[in-house]
Amino acid sequence: MTTTQTHLHHLRVLERWPAFAERYWWTDPDRPELGCFGSGYNSWGVQTNQKFLGAYAVLAAAPDLDEDAVGCSRDHLLDRALRALRFSLASHVSGEHHCSDGTRWGHTWISLLGVERMMHGLAAIDEHLTDADRVALRRMLISEADAALNLDITATKWAADGGNRPESNIWNGAFLWRASRMYPDAPRVSEWLDKAHRFLLNGISITADADDERLIAGRALKDWHIGPNFFDNHALDHHGYLNVGYMVICLSNIAMLHFACEQAGWDAPEGLYHHAEDLWALVKRLIFADGRLLRIGGDTRQRYCYCQDYLLPSLLWAAHYLGDPHAQQLEAGNLELIRHEQQSNADGAFLSQRCDTIRDTNPYYYTRLESDKAVVLSMNAWWRRTLDIATQPSSKPFEESVAGSWIEPEHGAMFERSPRCMASWSWRAAEPPQGLCLPPTSGHIAEWCANMGGLVRLLGEAGNRKCLHHQQATFDGGFLTTGAVAASEQVYLAEGWTGSDHALHQYAVAALPDDRTMIVLEYCRLHVRSYLGAVRGLKLNIPNDLFNDSSRTYHTASGEVIVGGTGDQLHDLGSRWVNVEDAIAAVGIYGADSFVLYQAGARRAAGYGSSLYYDELCFPCRTGPLAVDAGTVVLDCGSCVLSGADVQETRELCEAGVTRLACDDEGVRAVQVQGADGRSYALAVNFSDNATTTRIEAPAFASAHDVITAAPVAADADSLTLELPPGQARLIVT
Repeated sequence: MTTTQTHLHHLRVLERWPAFAERYWWTDPDRPELGCFGSGYNSWGVQTNQKFLGAYAVLAAAPDLDEDAVGCSRDHLLDRALRALRFSLASHVSGEHHCSDGTRWGHTWISLLGVERMMHGLAAIDEHLTDADRVALRRMLISEADAALNLDITATKWAADGGNRPESNIWNGAFLWRASRMYPDAPRVSEWLDKAHRFLLNGISITADADDERLIAGRALKDWHIGPNFFDNHALDHHGYLNVGYMVICLSNIAMLHFACEQAGWDAPEGLYHHAEDLWALVKRLIFADGRLLRIGGDTRQRYCYCQDYLLPSLLWAAHYLGDPHAQQLEAGNLELIRHEQQSNADGAFLSQRCDTIRDTNPYYYTRLESDKAVVLSMNAWWRRTLDIATQPSSKPFEESVAGSWIEPEHGAMFERSPRCMASWSWRAAEPPQGLCLPPTSGHIAEWCANMGGLVRLLGEAGNRKCLHHQQATFDGGFLTTGAVAASEQVYLAEGWTGSDHALHQYAVAALPDDRTMIVLEYCRLHVRSYLGAVRGLKLNIPNDLFNDSSRTYHTASGEVIVGGTGDQLHDLGSRWVNVEDAIAAVGIYGADSFVLYQAGARRAAGYGSSLYYDELCFPCRTGPLAVDAGTVVLDCGSCVLSGADVQETRELCEAGVTRLACDDEGVRAVQVQGADGRSYALAVNFSDNATTTRIEAPAFASAHDVITAAPVAADADSLTLELPPGQARLIVT
């Protein structure tokens, strides 16, 4: 298929959606000439309808439309799009009607998001707009632009400081620029332009901008700057965790204005691409080869939705504006995720099977999720059809282009990526902490929820686990990090008992420079007598849902185990090692006799209604209720996770390549692991509150050095002697 025909890939998927979407169409009984998709309520209901409008408009305008596949005529699609537009215009605060909940929408910090996401659709059906439509559209857009002048512009690195708003700064700035180009005769255009620049330059903003003398739109950048929304290495703490998804949302809103400018012949604002290329350079490294987002900080929403969807226009922008040679293959992978899931649903919907709980309990939000996928498909179909977006040749394979290390010390996040292994750790993840160690070509095997962080669940938990402290260091090919989390911020037992600080969960984690192995040591002691719901060491999550045809094969010392994703069981695998389809493996070192496969029997994975079946490989695994006295150590375990290891490699490592090392100090834990590079590594951590100099029995390390400092370590024929401050670790290699 030629470059000019690639829009058909997106169009063909979108064509199946109206069969589903028609069931959620609502005709306004007070104004039958108006209607909408979804609830018709204010807020997300308005934006849901605007995204529907964009999708139906592109379908209606497509010269290659397959009406048989759609199940309705082009005229019907156009009629729906126009009625949805007119409902949106009439129910705005500047209009004469109202939403289905009796309110009028608009003039908020988020009301322009849906507007930006529908504008490509209006371009597609421009010739069909009446004079009355154009008058109403002008009225609404000018009203919103004037209202945006009253919005505060804030920027803080930490979400807890209350001002982390990179994505809304970008979409508000982009809209003001768009409105100024559409209506240059409007009375307050000069004010729109000034505020557009300030919004945009405080989108992907960093600390260094405060001292930057570069002239942008006639002023030094430092004079536009309000604050940093991103950390210096482009980590983003949106919604209070390392939020890869909202890095994508920022880029997607840049993409929408970029393509609008390209199509209309407008100059793009100077601040539109501010730090965008730098952010893309990081985001690209946080995408699996199959187009899935690689969320090293997790996700608090439905899996494979929203931010994953808006990666599509972001990738098209990277291909068109940056000439990225790999963006099109990632776009194709992202599209395949949507297509694959849609084909598993007989009704043309994108999510009706996997998100059936929210579909049945919250149509207001469910239709929003459906419209996200529909609108991004329409964006890429429209822009690919109307613009020349050529494929760029690449001088190297994708995985080679994204290899290497990254760290944001202040946020406690780091990764090391190679063609064989993606190893990461994030202390301030959505469910902290979170680790990954898996092949970057196997996105289907990643699930974020406290992955590799173990679990001590208290009955009556209220609030999330909280990171208390962390330290980290990187080296060539890996990293070493230690830290602690509170198992739960607060416990509430009905009726009337509350407590806090029940348990301290400590970790030492090392990604070895062997392109394969991550070691995780855990230690959790209770501070007060507690009732526990579950205790799970390691907790390596393995998705087991429609993306892998709901079947996983686990190889163990006791044989092969094949399980479907819907099971509800604790399955003792009778093995200290387990291999998952030659992609990822785990080996237990100490703390349990065998791995346990835990299945919850329900979809989980965050978000309203939950959205993914996944298994957990635990070492150890205990279920409650358990009444446990103060001072009890409920987790004291060590494991390693292997990326890209086959069954034989996993078995051999367990049988001869991992050992717990005896230590003189009872607060110290140490293990020896044979790396895939043929070298032996020792990881030692002091889980006590006191500094120590301790002797560790390690006969293989008579000649060894510290991986971080490269300094030799004190050793004799039988042991190592290490200085260990409280809560810190050393990684030794021989």
